[in-house]
Amino acid sequence: IRESLQVVRSRDPHIHRMPFLDAGHKLGGKKEGGGGSDYHALGAMEVICSSMAKTLQTALHPPDWLQGNYMAVRYEDLVVEPIKTLRQVYGFVNLAVSPEMEKFALNMTSGPGYSSKPFVVSARNATQALSAWRTALSYQQIKQVEEYCHQPMALLGYERVGSPEEVKDLSRTLLRKPRL
Repeated sequence: IRESLQVVRSRDPHIHRMPFLDAGHKLGGKKEGGGGSDYHALGAMEVICSSMAKTLQTALHPPDWLQGNYMAVRYEDLVVEPIKTLRQVYGFVNLAVSPEMEKFALNMTSGPGYSSKPFVVSARNATQALSAWRTALSYQQIKQVEEYCHQPMALLGYERVGSPEEVKDLSRTLLRKPRL
């Protein structure tokens, strides 16, 4: 809550905050927007997604000083193609990737480990984390995130879900080529 409050303090007071959609959520409560934790978490999400949208819009139409000096990297690309993505990032800053760094990237994204905490990064099969949100969040919560974050999601190539069944169908990717 403390971190969310810090982010919320920077929130634009003119932006309308939607109420928390999942009333059955353990944090849902009587206040507008759910319980105190949810209300602040939603405010933080609103601020973060708005800021990210502005940053990505700048990257799409960069001023002269930014052209060629900015690279967007999606976590999913790093997990699905770790060596290719790592080489692209290193190439962008004119460095060569060492074999040790490639080994580290492979270990961090496709290692044998397993974590019961889906968003904890460790030496494990990171493909678990790619779809953790699809099993950890309710359909209503996912729609809430999409509502707040639709602009950066569209720019980064994340598709919106159409139904609860689509969310649970892990064989269907919700990624497309990013616009950046």
